Amino acid sequence: MKNKKVMKRVLVIAIVAAVAAGGIGGGIYVQRSKMTAEVQSVADLNNSYWGDEVNSSGLVTNDYSQTVEVSKDDGIKEVYVEEGQQVQKGDKLLALDTTVATLNLQGKELEVENLKNQITLAQNELKKLKNTKPYVEPSEPVTPKPSTPDVPEMSGDAYNYILWTAVPYNQNEADGSAENPYRYLCTEDAYVTGSFFSQLSEAGLHVVFEIHENNSVSGELLSEWEVDGSQIVVPDADTRWSVADRTQLTEDTDVSDTDTVDDTGADAIDQGGYTQSELNGMISEQEKKIKDLDLDKRKAELDVEKLKAQSSDGIIYANVTGTVKNLQDKDNLPTDGTPFMEIAGSEGLYVTGGISELLLDKVKPGQTVSVSSWESGTSCEAEITEIKNYPSTDVSSYGGGNNNVSYYPFVAYIEDSTGLRNGEYVDLNMTVSDEEDGASIYIFKGYVRSENGKSYVLKADENDRLVKQYVKTGKIIYGDTIEIKSGLTEDDRIAFPYGKTAKEGIRVVDSDGAEY
Repeated sequence: MKNKKVMKRVLVIAIVAAVAAGGIGGGIYVQRSKMTAEVQSVADLNNSYWGDEVNSSGLVTNDYSQTVEVSKDDGIKEVYVEEGQQVQKGDKLLALDTTVATLNLQGKELEVENLKNQITLAQNELKKLKNTKPYVEPSEPVTPKPSTPDVPEMSGDAYNYILWTAVPYNQNEADGSAENPYRYLCTEDAYVTGSFFSQLSEAGLHVVFEIHENNSVSGELLSEWEVDGSQIVVPDADTRWSVADRTQLTEDTDVSDTDTVDDTGADAIDQGGYTQSELNGMISEQEKKIKDLDLDKRKAELDVEKLKAQSSDGIIYANVTGTVKNLQDKDNLPTDGTPFMEIAGSEGLYVTGGISELLLDKVKPGQTVSVSSWESGTSCEAEITEIKNYPSTDVSSYGGGNNNVSYYPFVAYIEDSTGLRNGEYVDLNMTVSDEEDGASIYIFKGYVRSENGKSYVLKADENDRLVKQYVKTGKIIYGDTIEIKSGLTEDDRIAFPYGKTAKEGIRVVDSDGAEY
């Protein structure tokens, strides 16, 4: 009888506990069901990007000549002009064998595809080299200085040394992922302690140590050292590693003298089959190879565009009004590079600018460039009529003035030259972009989070509940806006992915947009 009473009491307690638990759980459900997350239309958030504004300058001239180059493999079918003949812009000059032109086009298109494949292979090899851990020759053990230094922790905003107490300057925006690592501003003599690397390895975070001019984030970036905490071989806690040289400092190394370093090789934290010096050389060579292949591809694509025009009707037209000069014999073509003919311009004004090799695939004949006179302020438009096949150092850089790239001359015809005179300088301006630009979506990068190397947003589904939507991202513009290449449309609605309501399943309400 006693056992029955005990069992009955236990049963009652269990039922009460279950009811209580159900009440608490139900309370949480009711509370969460009342929570809402505000969502914004992607169309409203989209910061459309149509390309970069780039500038050039050039000299207005009225004596521009068009050169027509034909090789013996092109197969001239008919020549429509004679030496000394006057021609108008758009007149037929000669006809090529379309069969030959089509075969040349097909060959050039195959060359473009081959170059693309070579670039892909070269990029994969570069990625492999960058992920290779350098090998370090064993060295005599040294007794390093203690991690607690005698110098001040910071010089202005930059760290003289990095301990785990150091604060990244982007702590409010970063999450320590490969796509969004923590960044530390360092002096040129700064070093990182082994204890920091040890804790970095435990946390598995990505960090970047940066050295900027004038020890300011706004200064020019001089060097950076990116470290993946999940991949490093953890050094001794009391060791020190130079940010500038990525090498271990020995007991004889002064904080302000990073020239005296352990000669066992850079980045000794990571270990592999090549020294850091060897890897740096291989990486540099591979990057140059990719640059050269990319330039070859852009030049081949330019040739493809020209061959397409030839293979359609086989006709080459005059792009200036002028006189035919130096016409060659079509049955005895020169082999020394001499043009087949020239058209010496006699009417209108022309201007020559320069296109960066990086923009060869974005600027085409027929595009319009804005012209503005330095002297009178006269403004007008010019049409690009020709892009030269070879780079030149005699043209104004079009696209930023980067000394590491080549520039190709382009010629533009000014149809309405009122207010301009021969020999005056003008500014040239146009917007260039990828064909797909403008179709992409650009939103504030704070709306995009990452998970296991994948980017995602929180989107409202058809039931007005938040769901995780993975997206493919692209370039970052203006420093805070990221391109969404796929996974999102302007019809979608997304929530800011931080805060207590930034969870899947939360009911959404449309925002009036005021707080954004």
